[in-house]
Amino acid sequence: MIKRDAYPGLREILPAPGQWVRRMAPAFPVLLFLGFLACQYPVGPSTLPEQEHFLIIDAELTENFGKVLVSQTLAGVTESGDYILPDPPVAAAYVLDSHGNRADFITNGVADSTFKGVVGETYTLYVETEGKVYESTPETMRPCPELDSVGVLFSPETFRDPQDLNYYGFDVYAYLQDFAGREDFYQWDWIHYTRSEACDVILENGQEVRVHCTPYDCWGITYNTRTVVQSDQLRDGGAISRKIVRVPFATPPNKYYLRVVQRAVTPSVFAYLHSIETQTQNTGSMFDVPAQTRFNPNVRNVNDPSERILGAFSVYAYRYKVIYINLNQPVNGIIARVKPNQLPFASDPLLQAPCQEGRFRTLKRPIGWVD
Repeated sequence: MIKRDAYPGLREILPAPGQWVRRMAPAFPVLLFLGFLACQYPVGPSTLPEQEHFLIIDAELTENFGKVLVSQTLAGVTESGDYILPDPPVAAAYVLDSHGNRADFITNGVADSTFKGVVGETYTLYVETEGKVYESTPETMRPCPELDSVGVLFSPETFRDPQDLNYYGFDVYAYLQDFAGREDFYQWDWIHYTRSEACDVILENGQEVRVHCTPYDCWGITYNTRTVVQSDQLRDGGAISRKIVRVPFATPPNKYYLRVVQRAVTPSVFAYLHSIETQTQNTGSMFDVPAQTRFNPNVRNVNDPSERILGAFSVYAYRYKVIYINLNQPVNGIIARVKPNQLPFASDPLLQAPCQEGRFRTLKRPIGWVD
């Protein structure tokens, strides 16, 4: 039996005035954050079996934004290991709802917050590129139940050496109450932010040293690379709990920021993600495991359905919460391990490196961040 309040160092972020809050249990005030999310299906430089190269069509529609990415896999890798990236294809993309209303998107994968999806509405994606037309199957946005709470359970991983830095840790669980009388399919994701102390590494007297970030408000980003899904087949209308991630009991940081996301996905995307979860054993993103490559489940070339492309068209409603885990607080008399010393900083205290906005670093203050 998993206890939701097994660890008292868990802190949920309180809402600002005017934010909508639903409280399911006094111990866990629930905050509903609706905003920009990281790419659901991370797409990066890739090579696939026998050096094949594929078109990528990866799109998401939510209640709060829509985005479409049209790209290609690697053109090759040089002898020195450098990526040879193809030029982005010239593409046009749009979606039609069941009433024929059209919304156009740029195809660089950047979220467009002017798009507002509607639960219960059905959407079809169209992409035109290089003289070809691609069309998705119609996908209906399903309602997402509240993410009632996020809890943690402190435990050792007994298969590890007790001296291992990761021996002690916190298993993070999501809890929800499933809708009764219907099939529902869920996906969970997370993102971790930590303040970046260094934004560059240089040589000083033959030794690598770190350089402080400028400005001070700079955050490093860590993304989930595991596929975590579940249907309500055996839990219809009941309470569902699912382990999302394990956080090592080790510092720094002293406070561990975690944003947990819950999505109500469509049946086709669930089947697709479930096959990835099963085949890859949750080791990395879908594009990192060539032997088990999964091709787009719901977007096809209109004139050549046999063409294999990557990505997916996902239409979903979502809920998410931000929590902090206090790693400075002893648990059962056990204190956090300290991570090995990192590189020293440059001797010149005025030396700084710019914090450059990107996938793994940001100048934008994370939602719910507390200094």
